[in-house]
Amino acid sequence: MRRPLFLRSALICLATLGVAASAIAEDWTDLRRDYDSIRNYLAAKKRLGEDERTSLAKLQTRLDSFRADHPQDPRPIAMDLQIAEWLGDDDRIDADYEALAGLSENDRVQVRWATHRLGMNRYDDVAAIIQRNPVDYAAEPEGALLLARSHMARNRFQDAIDTIDAIPEDGLKKPGIRGRANRIRGEASRWLSLWSDELALRASEGAPGLPIMQLVTSKGPVTILLFEDQAPNTVANFIELAEKDFYDGTRFHRVEPNFVVQGGDPNSRPGSPGAPGSGGRGARLPDESGRPDKRYHFAGAVAMAKSPDPQKPGSTVKDSASSQFYIVLEPMENLNAEYTVFGRVVDGIEVVEAIRRDDDLIDVVTVSRPDRTYVAETLALPGIPKAGTPLPDELRTKPDSSESETPGDANAPTDP
Repeated sequence: MRRPLFLRSALICLATLGVAASAIAEDWTDLRRDYDSIRNYLAAKKRLGEDERTSLAKLQTRLDSFRADHPQDPRPIAMDLQIAEWLGDDDRIDADYEALAGLSENDRVQVRWATHRLGMNRYDDVAAIIQRNPVDYAAEPEGALLLARSHMARNRFQDAIDTIDAIPEDGLKKPGIRGRANRIRGEASRWLSLWSDELALRASEGAPGLPIMQLVTSKGPVTILLFEDQAPNTVANFIELAEKDFYDGTRFHRVEPNFVVQGGDPNSRPGSPGAPGSGGRGARLPDESGRPDKRYHFAGAVAMAKSPDPQKPGSTVKDSASSQFYIVLEPMENLNAEYTVFGRVVDGIEVVEAIRRDDDLIDVVTVSRPDRTYVAETLALPGIPKAGTPLPDELRTKPDSSESETPGDANAPTDP
């Protein structure tokens, strides 16, 4: 079967890329032609293999040469930006956006750059980009929404409200902006109403006594303070497992941008026969999310994952937490009702934001805690007899029941 003409020309390009202009200065027309050929080829193939990566890298080398000779030309930067996105080269994407922002006064460049950083959970960068040359919210109201999101991720709710209120009417009239702005403002207002009580609790946490643990990850250390007063059994469970080295060598098996970083599953260890996300300690924990003094999912909260209820989409199985825990990257109202918050990050939130799927949880270390025994009260898994009960012969060779724990439904919530 003969390939379409553009595919045949693209294949020739892939085979010879980087040779045509070796002896003379690179011509933009040649670069554009070769880029278009590769783009069309990738659009048809819908897969990026090793040959394609090599060809794209060669084209980047030629673009670098052209950019050195034409430092004020934005065209090769924009082209390189697309190639970097195809290759998943986040560092190069950032460098290209920064170069474009230096050449252009168009606020759209800053907004696109900040959007990329938001997708990487780099909230402080979002604020820095939007505010470096203040974005005109009438022309680019998306910039205000991004900045408000970055404030929410730092629990700066009044700043988020003020940012939304700064969008002029011309900006709010743009498609989809008013609805999203109202959602963010409403959420920030509801969190703000809870914040004074949360601050009072945090002030009292300064006294010695509450347990402090440290997650030693492949991206760096994360220090968490545990809410023993509001979630005593859940805290006992976490300390008990940590001090038995239960978490050592596991991985963060689930990372959802702008939502959660989740770990604590023994099945996430390399070589484990179980599927990551389906394991636990072999017992369940009673929920503590119904207590009147429960803590909420402010950004940086640490909470226990639970099993989704197959009979009630969007709900969880009661008392189904076990060993898996998660850290929320932004405040999450939809998790407050059913999930037990048992701690918060007090140092290293930037490490949490940098964690990606399958990064290592090397160890969980006790920094300080009261001198007493921590043993959680647990519930047996359904269908598992109590300790000491002889197993029927037909069950002796069957594997243990698995546990699937996840915060909320399996999908990250949509942008507010």
